[in-house]
This record gives sequence, C-alpha cells and structure tokens, in this order.
Amino acid sequence: MDIEKIDNELYTSIYGKPKRGNAEEIWNRIKNDKGILREAVKVVRDKFNERDIVKGLTICDIMLSDYKEIDKEAYDSLIETVYSNEDVARIVMCGASNGGFSYLLMSLFNHGVVLTQSQKDFAANEAMNKIGTTRYLEYKQKYFKKLDDMGVTDNNQTHLDIDGSINPIGKRTASIYMSYIFDSMDRRQAHGTGDFDIRYHILRNPNWTREEKQKLVMDFWYNDEEYKEYLNGWEWGIVNDEANYKNDIIPLFPIECLYDVKYETLLKFYGDKETTDRIWEEIKFCELIRELRPPKYEDEYHIQKRKRA
Repeated sequence: MDIEKIDNELYTSIYGKPKRGNAEEIWNRIKNDKGILREAVKVVRDKFNERDIVKGLTICDIMLSDYKEIDKEAYDSLIETVYSNEDVARIVMCGASNGGFSYLLMSLFNHGVVLTQSQKDFAANEAMNKIGTTRYLEYKQKYFKKLDDMGVTDNNQTHLDIDGSINPIGKRTASIYMSYIFDSMDRRQAHGTGDFDIRYHILRNPNWTREEKQKLVMDFWYNDEEYKEYLNGWEWGIVNDEANYKNDIIPLFPIECLYDVKYETLLKFYGDKETTDRIWEEIKFCELIRELRPPKYEDEYHIQKRKRA
C-alpha cells in the first residue's frame, strides 16, 4: 500500500495549485478503507530526519475535521499521538506553521473526545507557549534582565531594516523587537491565531472543569487589556454570526443586549434548534468566562458602586 501516493492524491485535490481531482470523491474512497486510515496514522520521521510526522499528513488532517464516519481505531490512535507528541501536535496543513490549523487545534473541535488529565495538561502546556500568556511574560522578563546584565540600552543606536526602510533605533528596542519577531515565527506558535486560537478552544471544551478554566483564563493572558479584546472578539463573533442576518436585516441583537436575550427568542428567530443551541452555548460560554475573570474595568465599576452604596 503506497500511502504517500494516496496522500499526495488527496493533497493535490485540496491544496494543489492548480487543484487536481475531485476531493470529495477521493476522500470518500479513503475514509471507507480502514487499512488506509490505520496506516496513515502511523508515526515516522520526516525526510530530513528532523521531527516526527505521520505517514498520511493530509489524510490525518481531514480525519480530524471529518471524524464522525471514520474507523474509530484509526481515529483514537491519531488522537493519542496528537496528545503525546509535540511534533505531530504542531503539524499544520492549512495555514502557516506558526499559527495555522494544527492537528492539536483541530482535535479540540470534537467535544466528544474524552481526554485524560495528562492529555489536558499536554494541550494546556502547548497553549501556554502562545504570545501573551503568563509563561511568555516570564520569558520576556528574563530576556529583559539578560539585556540589562549585558549593558544593552537605547543610549547606543543601530539601524533596522523594516520592509525596506532603514531606520535608526536604540539597540535595546531593536533587540526586543527582533526577539518578538523570532518568537512569533516559532513552530510553538502553532494552534491558531487571533481571537479563536487554542486558548479559546480549550476554554470552550467540556473536558476542562470550571475550576481548571478559572486558572487557565488567568494564565492565558497576563495583560488585562489583551484579555478584554479576546473576550470582546468572542462576543462580537456571536453578534455578527451569519445566522443573525436573515433576509439582509440588521443583527438580531446589539452587543449590549447579548446577555439579556432569551433562548425562546433565539428559537423563534432562527426557527431551528441546532442553530439556536449553537448560539446559546456561545452566549453561555462568554457569560461563564466573564464570571471567571471579569474585565478589570467592570471590577472597578462594581467596587465604586459598592462604595457609593
């Protein structure tokens, strides 16, 4: 069985430039063959012998998104590997290697997977590598101290080429800037970008308890303003959901009324339980996160309100 050939056929039908073949037909043929799936999930070294990969990179990528009708043994084997092997967890077929849809990120889309404590710890550890976490803050502080110990300051200047423009800049600032650029390019930054990166999907996943999420939501963002931006992004994601634009009308509710809307109102508007449940669960999620970590300005508002009372 030539897994590489089969995988390449699937890859070119999805990601090829130009695409060749019917991706749906090819995938349907593959996913109904247990032998192909079980062979595809086996771990091997890449052609440069630098890191671990799986035999069928594209096959495994699609398995993680179309998991409902595939061989359970193959899928479970892939999940076990994803949650125990950093190289495999960080594999990205769609997007950049430092922020695309990684295997680990995609595995979290399936809320039916029951994770062990060690698997949850593995995922959370990967998420803590993202820029903006308390771990990243500790790393930055150590780097700043290293610059101090080396006597690197902005009193001395250097020149930095930014998009073809040569600019004078202090050596300390230049060092910090370049450090950030290299950090953002690292494969440890896999697992999504923006508001809905791995941190959102861990907090959204039912495997983690309320108590665990209480700690994680504090560790995932050391900066209150950045955390508030992420939370607002999730809330606006609900308001701007395409389901709210029926017949080209304005959204169902303004963001100020997000937590006042009733389930029955949503059900009447959407007309189907699946959409209603999806939107309702997102609202309840944001409500929970606000309870676990109220935005700082709200804390201050309630403190002043109690003082006036």
